[in-house]
Amino acid sequence: MKPSSAHPMNTLDMMVSNRSNALALHRHPADTIHLSAPEPRSNTPLLSDYWLAWKKNLPRIILFSLLGAALALAVGLLSNKTYTSRSSIKIETDPTRILSYDLDTSRPPSYINDDVYYNTQYKLLRNNDLARKVIAELDLGDYLLNEKPFAEPVYTVLSTVKPFMQQLRSYFPDTGEPQAGGNEEITPEEIFFNNLNINPVRRSRVIDISYTSQDPALSEKVLDSYIRAFIESRNLTRTTSSEEAKDYLKGQIEQAKEKMQQAEAEMLKYAKKNNIVDTNADVSVIASNLALLNEEYIKAKSRRIDAESQFYNKRNISTYLNASADTVIQQKKQQLSSLQAEYNAKLDTFKPAYPEMLQLKRQIDELSAFIKRESGSIHDNTRKNMEANYVASLDEEKKLKAEIDVAEKKLMSFYENSIGYTTLKRDVDTSRNLFEGLLQRMKEISVAAPVQDDRVSVVDSPSLPPRKDGLSYAKMLLIGFSIGFLAASLFVLLREMLSPRIRDLRSLEALAGPYPILSSIPRTRRSRLRNLASSNRYESMNPVIESLRYLRTTLRFGNSEGIPQTLHVTSPNATDGKSTVAIFLAASLVKSGKRVLLIDGDLRKPSIHKKLKLDNEVGLTNYVVHNDIKLHKYCFTDSACFMVISAGPATPDPVDILSSDNFARILAKCKTVFDHIIIDSPPVLGMADSLVLGNFADASLLVVSCNKTQKHDVTKTLERMEQSGIRIAGFVLNRSNPKTSASYCNVKYADGRKMIHAAI
Repeated sequence: MKPSSAHPMNTLDMMVSNRSNALALHRHPADTIHLSAPEPRSNTPLLSDYWLAWKKNLPRIILFSLLGAALALAVGLLSNKTYTSRSSIKIETDPTRILSYDLDTSRPPSYINDDVYYNTQYKLLRNNDLARKVIAELDLGDYLLNEKPFAEPVYTVLSTVKPFMQQLRSYFPDTGEPQAGGNEEITPEEIFFNNLNINPVRRSRVIDISYTSQDPALSEKVLDSYIRAFIESRNLTRTTSSEEAKDYLKGQIEQAKEKMQQAEAEMLKYAKKNNIVDTNADVSVIASNLALLNEEYIKAKSRRIDAESQFYNKRNISTYLNASADTVIQQKKQQLSSLQAEYNAKLDTFKPAYPEMLQLKRQIDELSAFIKRESGSIHDNTRKNMEANYVASLDEEKKLKAEIDVAEKKLMSFYENSIGYTTLKRDVDTSRNLFEGLLQRMKEISVAAPVQDDRVSVVDSPSLPPRKDGLSYAKMLLIGFSIGFLAASLFVLLREMLSPRIRDLRSLEALAGPYPILSSIPRTRRSRLRNLASSNRYESMNPVIESLRYLRTTLRFGNSEGIPQTLHVTSPNATDGKSTVAIFLAASLVKSGKRVLLIDGDLRKPSIHKKLKLDNEVGLTNYVVHNDIKLHKYCFTDSACFMVISAGPATPDPVDILSSDNFARILAKCKTVFDHIIIDSPPVLGMADSLVLGNFADASLLVVSCNKTQKHDVTKTLERMEQSGIRIAGFVLNRSNPKTSASYCNVKYADGRKMIHAAI
């Protein structure tokens, strides 16, 4: 590649009289743009965009994954190894009762809930007194305070950084109130409980206990001492409670004994005064006699009632029945009946005066008189007997009633005399029962106190830890790599979700709407200008060259008038590759036999002269300001050259320069000389330069960088260009994946023949 010497163009101002005439020259009536409401464009990323974004950033993801693995390994190497000894104990609510009167001084199970009991035991397991006892027994104070989780190099680095942090903190004084206890140092007990883990097993009475230390033997020893101290503390509590109970019972027994003796003395004194031997025996004798008298009285009263009833109500019937029941009277009555029957039978034969009849009559009268006389005698005797029986029953009833009255008076008198005695005896019995109960309780405590509390039993004894805690270095590497991989992948996907980019042709097509995608230029390391005119087999199969041919063809046949004479090349943002595409397109048009002019319209940050290694002392700004211009001839082969107008010196107002009449005149002059004019302009977003240049051109070519340009920027660029009335020829996807650009540059379609060498 070799730039040619420049030649001046001082007669451009003679070609165009004013800006309006120049605009009329470079616009055609057929090119009038009829604006319509733009179709809504969606910036939502496609599913394939996420995949392409992840694939694009895969090297970075792998790098972050390796950093995560290295960080995890560094943490593992710099962390001091720890060892955890584990054990399990079982706590019962009720102890094993060797005797029926075992002493239970810690938990009466009748009124304490199990949850309350176990929560109390868990709290007792984290007892500061137990921790102090174990620390003092094993002399762990200095060891716990000097135990560090990381290796010494970490603290060396921290000690180096600490003064700088303190100095930096001094520049930002804390205006808040100081926290209470903020300067207090950590105690060995706090470190001990941080290393101790107490975990109750759900729905069981088992508690898992573990202790972590950097010394495996120490972990086992500390855990064993702690469990033993907990059991001993419970036994000590039981023994202490027993001794306190004994002392208390001794005092109560002495008081009960004195009270019982005093009550007995008062009872004896009262019994002697009132002649009471045994109230229970006396009461039983008097009450028994009274009960017997009541029974006899009831019987006598019943007999009296019967006798009275017989005497007053049934004496006539009773005498008649007694007379009728007499055997002599019954015989006489039978004889009388026989005689009367005989008399009546003979009366039919004999007259009453007949002697035999008179004799029978006389016998009948004698028997009747006898029966009447004997019946009266029996009636009188019966009445007298009934009366005597009634009188005797009445007398017996009265006597029993009198005796009952005497017995009742005697019992009431006894009760009145024994009230005080009964009260004193009750006091004696109460004092005696209390005294005997206290003696029995003292015996029970004396027997049950030496028995150890078996509520707590060791299920698994503490053992020497077989291995260090945590993961192996290989697992830490794997976890660190996995975390870094996932974090980096999520970051890439989240960034794609928040700011989606153009990833492939499909994502660009979703935004392009009615505008065509003219070509897709793949990224390649061999895309150099000197390769554009090469005729060897390898360079002719360059994907970049093939994509430029495709771009040239689509520009030619996609427009009814062919390739636009003035083509404006721009992009949404900087570094999208618009300048490179403009250079490549100019070279491609030159190869087709066209006279091409490349104008660097980026007056803010020009790059054409840098890429082509041209002089930029005199350029476009010189002509606009001083009517002085310099054309550069750039040849990439001996016969393939195009002309270049560089940007020239910087200017304070690029928009004013590009909007001037002088710029319109130079474009009008160049149109008469060159077949095609390609204008490289600044990006659209953030500045108005590109919109001004787009209105001078026949069409604009929008270059979008794959995996870099955001969809939002493309949408905003289209909106601004449409609002400015710029004719958009189409899109060029730059730096695309060669695999996704195969439809635009299929360089594999060839048969391998020899190529002909021809000059343009």
